[in-house]
Amino acid sequence: MQFGLRAKFTVTVLVILTVTMAATTYYFIHTSIERQEQQLHERGRALGRLISLISPQAILAFDYLQLNDYTREVSSQPDVVYGLVVSPQGVPISSYIRGSNTSLRDRIEAARPNTLPSTLQSLGGEDELLHLEFPIIHNEVLLGRFLVGMSRESLQKQIRRQLTVQMFVFAAIVLFLGAAISAVFRFSVLRPIEKLIAASDEVARGQYPVVEVTSADELGMLARAFNAMTDEVKLKQAKLHRQANFDALTGLPNRMMAFERITLEINRAKRSGERFALMFIDLDNFKDVNDSLGHAAGDQLLVDIGARLQACMRDADSVARLGGDEFLVLVSNVADEGEIERIAARMLEAASEPRELGGRKVVAKCSIGIALYPDNGEDVEALMANVDNAMYQAKAKQSGSVMFFTKEMNIRLRERMELEQDLHVALELGQLALHFQPIYGAASRRPTGAEVLLRWRHPERGFISPAHFIPVAEASGQIVEIGEWVLEQACRCWSGWRDRGIEPGFLAINISGVQFRRNFSRRLGERLSTYGIPPKALELEITERVLVEDHDQVAEELSSLRALGVRLSLDDFGTGYSALTYLKRFRFDVLKIDQSFVAGLPDNPDDASLVKAILAMATGLDLKVVAEGVEKEEQLHFLVTHGCDFAQGYLLARPMDEKAYASYLESGQADEPVCLTLPPTGETTAEEAAAVSFKTF
Repeated sequence: MQFGLRAKFTVTVLVILTVTMAATTYYFIHTSIERQEQQLHERGRALGRLISLISPQAILAFDYLQLNDYTREVSSQPDVVYGLVVSPQGVPISSYIRGSNTSLRDRIEAARPNTLPSTLQSLGGEDELLHLEFPIIHNEVLLGRFLVGMSRESLQKQIRRQLTVQMFVFAAIVLFLGAAISAVFRFSVLRPIEKLIAASDEVARGQYPVVEVTSADELGMLARAFNAMTDEVKLKQAKLHRQANFDALTGLPNRMMAFERITLEINRAKRSGERFALMFIDLDNFKDVNDSLGHAAGDQLLVDIGARLQACMRDADSVARLGGDEFLVLVSNVADEGEIERIAARMLEAASEPRELGGRKVVAKCSIGIALYPDNGEDVEALMANVDNAMYQAKAKQSGSVMFFTKEMNIRLRERMELEQDLHVALELGQLALHFQPIYGAASRRPTGAEVLLRWRHPERGFISPAHFIPVAEASGQIVEIGEWVLEQACRCWSGWRDRGIEPGFLAINISGVQFRRNFSRRLGERLSTYGIPPKALELEITERVLVEDHDQVAEELSSLRALGVRLSLDDFGTGYSALTYLKRFRFDVLKIDQSFVAGLPDNPDDASLVKAILAMATGLDLKVVAEGVEKEEQLHFLVTHGCDFAQGYLLARPMDEKAYASYLESGQADEPVCLTLPPTGETTAEEAAAVSFKTF
């Protein structure tokens, strides 16, 4: 049986108390016995002296009756068992024996007279009897001896009574002191120690509590020492954890932590039914950097790449360094492959930005392999094997490539990457061109201006729809350069037509959200001044998506554009977001009804109701309305009937290139209304059907 600290301490204290009090009790009783024994001796000697004083006369007179009376009187005192007067020769002269002790009486009576003194003397050696002997002297003559036996029975009773009382008091004191010491020890010693033990258990579980210091004694010093130790353990544990889970060079999670996070993400994705992606990134020709610039420059490049990759990620995503020049990116909650493509494109762009290393400008490129959960694996091993395979396929293809593990994804990604690469040189090679689709007064059918459209004719792929290349241009950032080129060419065309004496009306130009956020109003003002174009000659078409992104910046930019005097048009009205909120906050001149609502007119009741509501609202807000995609007379008639101001579409005129539109303007100067469909300008009907406005997607 094992005892706790409190039990051991209490038992130890009780043993010490017991021994101490037992010794004290023994000393007290022993002293009391000696004192009472001495008192018994004193009483016996007093009786002896009394007999010695009164018995000589009776002995000399041979008055044995008187002597017997003396003996009886003296021997009847308390605690006296017998009294005996013997002659100098030891012959009993007078005796008295009390009858309280039958056994003792029988032994005395059985003794012969001549042996009685020796018998009484032998009885004096027993514990219950004290034998005393006193001489009886008269005139220095020994007349006899007085033998008296004193009983110790009362003394023993008193000792037993005292011992009982002492034991009771002793037990009470021991129990009380034991309980008091145990309680004091429990609250003053054990409780702080238990707190330290509980805190130690928490430290063992990886938690680091602080023990409250309530005293300045040894326990307080122990608590302070424990807190200091806990802080030290915490710091060392954090250091060990960082060394075990983070890369010492870049500070990014290492391979071990990356695998743990993938495991957690797999468990989370199983519960939620979501997908996530792994991207394996390997720097191309990293060895050349180490060999030419040194390992210090190579390390700096790795740190820089890690920071740039982190900057491309969302808060829920994570970047890890697996070792060497290999990085792993975990992208949580993937909606579609397009989102992954955009993230990969951002990382390629960030990694390839020039940087100064060792006094030289270095451009680093990387190859990226992509695997999706659960499409390409349902555990860490399978995902890592597949993403590693995809990375090596990307690396084998060419520097700066991205490769999905699945064949279908690779095809789409390869097409997109090729499209992006071809778009980089499209402007330089003159593959982009402007087309113009006339905008008519809906009731008069007279041309008032045109919408500027962007066309791309690839030398190998032929006509490429803006629906395909505009999103690529926006994702890669090329839309800014392309948008500037469109604005430049539109201003050049308008100025050229005016110089030839042609009245071009206004030109409606679509503005990308990326382009709009970069001080667009300032650059537009510079072009208006350069080409001498009146501000009213330009109408800027802005989609609702632009308005969503940054209200303050959008409001400031719209105010600057309005200060220039250009007209503002809200494009694709009703196709997304809270358009009415934007009409309330931002001032526009024109609304453009998307062709998806016009297509169902006049037979589709939902489209008809919606278009009528838009027209009524525009009238109340004093806004002009342009209907896109008008292809039937019935559609135009419906729009005119309900107050639509302008219309554009194949019913009135198809898009045409710069030369064809100039001819159209020259032929359209007559006063009579026009209702004609111009011949195609070299594009096939299928291409024209696929052509859409240059807008943000």
